[in-house]
Amino acid sequence: MKKNLSCGKVSSCKSVIALVAVLFFLLSGKGLLQAQEKNYNFGLRGGVGMATLNGFENNGLKLGLMGGAYFVYSLTENGSIIADFNYSMGGQQSEKWTSETNEKVKVYSKYALHYINLPVLYQHYFTDILGLEAGANLRYCFSGSVKEKIGNGSWESTKFSSENYNSVDFGLILGVFTNYLIPDEDFFVSLRAYFGMLDVIKDAGSNKNVSIQVSVGYMLF
Repeated sequence: MKKNLSCGKVSSCKSVIALVAVLFFLLSGKGLLQAQEKNYNFGLRGGVGMATLNGFENNGLKLGLMGGAYFVYSLTENGSIIADFNYSMGGQQSEKWTSETNEKVKVYSKYALHYINLPVLYQHYFTDILGLEAGANLRYCFSGSVKEKIGNGSWESTKFSSENYNSVDFGLILGVFTNYLIPDEDFFVSLRAYFGMLDVIKDAGSNKNVSIQVSVGYMLF
């Protein structure tokens, strides 16, 4: 009887140890999963921007929309990498006076450029609510056109072709972003400035993309 009781105790101890081991494994796995989940975030952003072609004659600002998705991977407590896939509008609008039939008339021009952007930036958090970001952006212009009219005449639109503009652009981005300013911690606000390094329109002198964007993002997970 004593021998059987001893074996029962040993069997119970083994069961308890096994149960504790399983619970420890599950809790450790859950904690590890949570730690891994905190290393990355995925979300959406949208906003508005002001763009122009720097160096182009009579360059003026053009208002446009932007929007897309982003992915953030945390490297350290104060640093992370953010990559975006978004759409943005670029171009410029301008007005200039010209002489025609010995009379001065105003010529209006609107350049519309539609880009797919792939920016990759490094973010550094200086405080809980403020950070700076810097990186590079590769852009592809899938559509472009210019609308012009002289005086009170009608608008004439011309689509760009590969012969007169560069569809690929590359440049640098500098920005500032905020967290926790909005009660919901899943929101953030970002201000970015883009400086293109390639001319947009061929054989037209210096005309590089420059823009400023303000956007609001929401973290999905």
